[in-house]
Amino acid sequence: MGKPSIFSKEYERRMKKRKRLVSTFILVVLVIGAIAFTATKINFKNDIKDKVSSILTKKSNQDKPSISNDKANNDKEAATKPKDDSNKDGNKQSDSNASKDTSKNGNEEKKQEEDKYIEVTLGSGTVSKIFYDDVSGTKKYKYLDPIDSGVTFDISPSQNSMLINEVNTQQMKVIGSDGQQKEITKASYVTKDGRTFSREAIMKQYPGYLWSVNSKFIDDKHVAYVSQLPWFGVPDLYSYIWIVDINSGEHKALMNIKAKNLTISNLEADGLHIKADDTEKVITVQQLIGG
Repeated sequence: MGKPSIFSKEYERRMKKRKRLVSTFILVVLVIGAIAFTATKINFKNDIKDKVSSILTKKSNQDKPSISNDKANNDKEAATKPKDDSNKDGNKQSDSNASKDTSKNGNEEKKQEEDKYIEVTLGSGTVSKIFYDDVSGTKKYKYLDPIDSGVTFDISPSQNSMLINEVNTQQMKVIGSDGQQKEITKASYVTKDGRTFSREAIMKQYPGYLWSVNSKFIDDKHVAYVSQLPWFGVPDLYSYIWIVDINSGEHKALMNIKAKNLTISNLEADGLHIKADDTEKVITVQQLIGG
């Protein structure tokens, strides 16, 4: 089809027809392109969606065995662990408290076992306890409780004996390692001419008289004490150190040591410490026993 002449009557009509055809063609191309683009986009989205769905499905399938294994492991752990950890902690606390109570009761029972004692009746009628430790079947004395006013006690160097001195009655007794009591008080005084004066009679006749006071162990077999014997019934009496042999019951005085105020302090490694009036002295054990 040739190009019409511009001078032809059909030129304008044909050109308009050609423009319409071109416009129509362009429009069709645009429509087809739009349709093709839309279809491609939809397919692309569907493809992506399918791929994402496939990945998620694959991951889900891969995770299922892991979840199953975790569940199996959890079930296994549940079979070996207590179901309720809080109850377990509570049980632990209860067990701990029970253990403390048991330990406390055990300590109390142990303390009661350790607090061993024997009873002794004092001159006033008071029943006191002599506490001791049991060491390889031997009594090791510790203290006396309760103690009446005017009552003193002393422990022998080996701790196997206890000496109790009651000032009110001026009696002395020794509790030996076997727990037996032995009276070691000098019961009476016999003069050179054979007259006998009992402790009770002298103390009744001369109130405040010192028959046997301030007693202390010298060693495990001898006790020293202060007495105004052998004099009584005269003014300005002196006090003397007397020694008694626990086993034999023999009493003897150290006449070379005397004072108006005489006190036995304590037994030390170097001997018996005493205070004679205002003078402090030390007497060796050998001097005391040897007389």
